[in-house]
Amino acid sequence: MKRLLLSLLLLALPTPATAEPGRLCRGAIQAAERASGIPAHLLSAIGRVESGRRDPETGAFHPWPWTINAEGRGQFFTTKAAAIAEVQALQARGVRSIDVGCMQVNLRHHPNAFASLDEAFDPTANANYAARFLTELQAARGGDWQRAAAAYHSQTPEFAEPYRARVLAAWATEQGNPHPPVAAPATTAATVAQPGGGGAFLSNNADRATTIANTGSPGRSLDAYRGMPVPIASRTPARLALIGR
Repeated sequence: MKRLLLSLLLLALPTPATAEPGRLCRGAIQAAERASGIPAHLLSAIGRVESGRRDPETGAFHPWPWTINAEGRGQFFTTKAAAIAEVQALQARGVRSIDVGCMQVNLRHHPNAFASLDEAFDPTANANYAARFLTELQAARGGDWQRAAAAYHSQTPEFAEPYRARVLAAWATEQGNPHPPVAAPATTAATVAQPGGGGAFLSNNADRATTIANTGSPGRSLDAYRGMPVPIASRTPARLALIGR
């Protein structure tokens, strides 16, 4: 009887909070940085620019693993399954240039990066691939990490230089980031940027966005940034959507 009562009490207790999705990205990115010899917080800064968002529940700002960008439209999803389903729907329509995951690896420019979409959205696999790519860029640029970070976005100076400036600003922020404790992610909110809300890349508008109840809509489209020959991700002057499906 005592064992039965104990079992019932344990079942009645709330389950431990799952790791905040952004913390999954952050941990994977930091591990990839260390393993690849990348300067501390540089890959985290790139992740912050690529897929960063502020969690409306915790206030923490992290790269977000369930992020995609395609056809000039960026979306944050609340689950990995929802993000994968959206990519599959895009691919079924013939869309091939899709940026995915913590580090927004482009599936068209990096067709052999991942064995599956499940792996593409795995924070560790995504961060490890991005780290390898960044170190290759650095080696090809005489060991210059700043030039490598710029080339992560584009090898065209017109686009690379503004991106480098954003990464450097994010790098300074990351070096002083207190990294708040893990908390459960929000799963019932949608985040949409205010019209005319400023910000230049997918990630950087999230902290200026308003949190509204999720209506189940597919989100708002992003203004097209510009087509460019980039090895990883193209970006858009941002309007964001956090989608829960």
